[in-house]
Amino acid sequence: MRSINISILIAVLVISTGYPTLGAEWTQEQKEIWSVVQASWEANKNGDIESTMACRHDKVLSLFSDNPSPYNKDQIRIENEYWLYSDHRPTSYNIAPIAIGIIDNVAIVFYWYKWESYLTGYTEKGRSMNAFIRLNNQWVTIGTMDASCEKPAPRPYGSNESIF
Repeated sequence: MRSINISILIAVLVISTGYPTLGAEWTQEQKEIWSVVQASWEANKNGDIESTMACRHDKVLSLFSDNPSPYNKDQIRIENEYWLYSDHRPTSYNIAPIAIGIIDNVAIVFYWYKWESYLTGYTEKGRSMNAFIRLNNQWVTIGTMDASCEKPAPRPYGSNESIF
């Protein structure tokens, strides 16, 4: 129930602030940031870890839906290397924007994703939130959070208290 309330709150905030959403006209800056998201997925699909990591800030934090604590950049690299060289490597993907908000040199991107691995038939779909900052005229990721539609995220390490 709490996750539904949070989702509703985010939707209300996005709508009330007037950020263009799916189907709306985007600014050039929003199109630019969406192309960064697309390029990152394409680099992952192609196994190009260096390009994937190059668009991440050194202090990036990423919370994946199957891990209870955020990863730093070194841990993200290890996870990507494992993921890309395992049988779960994505062989196809679809991503669709939900909303893109830009304030000065910070951008927040919400989108749906689905990826498949034809090697094992594994599929995952979910939602993602990516935070970017513009440094030296380039958008770099400073934070991400993915939420799988199939499996809820575990509680943080050391937490014995349920939040639901």
